[in-house]
Amino acid sequence: MEDTPLPPFNSTGEEPMSYALLPENKGYFYTHVIMMVLGFWIFMPMGIMLGIAKSSLHVPVQLLAFCFAIVGFFFGKMYGHSTPHLYEGNSHHTLGWILFLFLIVQMVVGIVRKVANAVGRSHKYECIDQTDESSSMSVSSSDHSEASIDTLHMNTAFDFDKEEEVYKRETVTTRLFHAVSPYIPKMIKQAFVALAYNKFTKVVCRYYHMIMGRTFVVLIFIQTLSGLVVYHGVCRSWEVLGCIAHLIKGGIFFFYGIMTFGRYLGAFADRGWAWNEVSNGSSFSFEMIECVLIFVYGITNTWMEHFGQNSAWTHKDLEHASLAFMWWWCGLIGILVESRAVRRLLQKSSSSYSLNPFPALTVLMTGISMGNHHQDSAYSTNMHFMWGLLLSCAAVCRFITYITLYRNVPDSRDPSRPPSELLGAFLLIAGSILFMASNSGTLTWLRSNNVDSMFMMNVCVALTSITLSYVAGLQILKAWAVKREERKRELANQFS
Repeated sequence: MEDTPLPPFNSTGEEPMSYALLPENKGYFYTHVIMMVLGFWIFMPMGIMLGIAKSSLHVPVQLLAFCFAIVGFFFGKMYGHSTPHLYEGNSHHTLGWILFLFLIVQMVVGIVRKVANAVGRSHKYECIDQTDESSSMSVSSSDHSEASIDTLHMNTAFDFDKEEEVYKRETVTTRLFHAVSPYIPKMIKQAFVALAYNKFTKVVCRYYHMIMGRTFVVLIFIQTLSGLVVYHGVCRSWEVLGCIAHLIKGGIFFFYGIMTFGRYLGAFADRGWAWNEVSNGSSFSFEMIECVLIFVYGITNTWMEHFGQNSAWTHKDLEHASLAFMWWWCGLIGILVESRAVRRLLQKSSSSYSLNPFPALTVLMTGISMGNHHQDSAYSTNMHFMWGLLLSCAAVCRFITYITLYRNVPDSRDPSRPPSELLGAFLLIAGSILFMASNSGTLTWLRSNNVDSMFMMNVCVALTSITLSYVAGLQILKAWAVKREERKRELANQFS
């Protein structure tokens, strides 16, 4: 089938104007983009990795990210108020306010946690001083020790068994608290300690700060995509539903590829998720997470594939619903196979890594199915075939990993780093980029700008390599920060 050539976008002046074609006030826009990239894509991910590594650089880097984000938000508002409203239902504007509020709350919770940690450490020091003066050990000092250990645990992200020597090094917050403490009346001090050091600040704030800090990665990704959609003026009116579906599903495969690459680099090795053997690792495998996500996605999207202006079911609606139905049951059988309770019931041995083929099988069949998905143009058909092929090849790479591990069983805690997983991660990310770009609105824009399949594939490979380099850089930063903190503890122990 031959595609009818499309004229350049807005060549007749009949199409809606987009921000990309609007020449006014570009300085505000470019400043907004640069500040947001520096704040949210450079410094904030760096701060998150430094926080996971429990580095002292976590706070200054996150403050730097906050400052860039605030400046970027200001210039974004300047650009929005100085240009006409060109996109009805501007989701980027709404999501921007939500992201900004989350950022403010995250900073406030971070400050609350710092104050709580300082109060907890000060409480510990006072208990030590009282113990030294009385030269006796009491039950209350034991209780305070337990409280101090709880305070120590607040600084951890995944594991909670760090050295007690952390109390030997006072932080800036702790020194500031000690400096002003003698001048505060005892009643006010007791009220402040009760308010700043309790279960809410120790537990609720810690988990919120930890979870929300990692959720920001997804929120930033969503906000970036919405910005691209609104700026170029694609996916308008009812077309936005198909656009959202492609971005969500493609985004899932995008982060799946990043997680696969992270496992290859050695992330989650202490849980046995890096293709290694850990006797006391996680209580569930990473494949169980994959199967649960496949099941939840399938059972929800089976009933959500018929949103649109037309109430009648079309052939495409049935194709999408059948795909979700497949995910539903493939996820369920994967959960049953992966369940360690079922394995114990069947008297089968289990290990920290898994050879469950159903997640990869689901991706393989999805790629084959979407490669044959009916489309209205040859361009769209070719695009769907390319990303379907990439996802299918990624699934084959996972099968190669399983065959390799079955023949050479891991017996070490060190990550085994099978090269097939590296190739699989690359194919997943490349396929996901084409998946997100294959919605009707974006394809119409690409055809209008004479972007052919070859050019699109080359750009896709380049973006995939950039993504992998970006993730590798963050992982390297985390490893460096861990080594740095270890050296600092060694020096502190030498001079203590």
